[in-house]
Amino acid sequence: MGYFETPAFDWISLKRLQQFRLFSILVLLPMMIVPIYLNDLTYLYRYLTQWSIEIATISMILIYFAAKNPDSLKLNKISLICFEIAIFLTIGTMVSFWSSFPNIYFCCIETYWIVALSISHLIPQLIILTNLFLTNTKINLKDGIYGAIVGVAYLITDYLRVKSQDTHDTYEFLDWNGSGAVELSIFFIIGSFVFYVVIWKINESFKN
Repeated sequence: MGYFETPAFDWISLKRLQQFRLFSILVLLPMMIVPIYLNDLTYLYRYLTQWSIEIATISMILIYFAAKNPDSLKLNKISLICFEIAIFLTIGTMVSFWSSFPNIYFCCIETYWIVALSISHLIPQLIILTNLFLTNTKINLKDGIYGAIVGVAYLITDYLRVKSQDTHDTYEFLDWNGSGAVELSIFFIIGSFVFYVVIWKINESFKN
């Protein structure tokens, strides 16, 4: 038995779930590709939000095929882990963004940027959580470590990019020339894990 082919409600079928997943992929793909097209390939790894969108997109593609092949234990396991990482990163970036960015940046940027940033910090999260709660899928508490590992990998990548290329910091508040960036990074990883635990608890309560 796979993880993703059993709906959580009688009013939705597997066919409808799969249609929603295809729709999710079609929504996420432009969000992943357009910033790279408008800017450059460094967008593939420059921003944490971009990482979260990329992983969410890959996750939805894997889930779609895992639901079509419930007997493939390896595919289902990989899909679940990728899904858990997507939950960790998308929720972490959403909370981080809405708790800090609007007060700093929304006053000083064009309206289309406000709309674009709002969409990129709401839609992927909505897609991921909807796909979680519409099925009987259960995420594992201990697997939050995978999301933490990917989060740390991003921070290391960003540090190396700034230091090796002698370029500006990705975020104004993430200054790799001081210890504040390390402290903030630790706070982000721990905070994201806490939110992952909250999602896990809600999901467990809902499905038990």
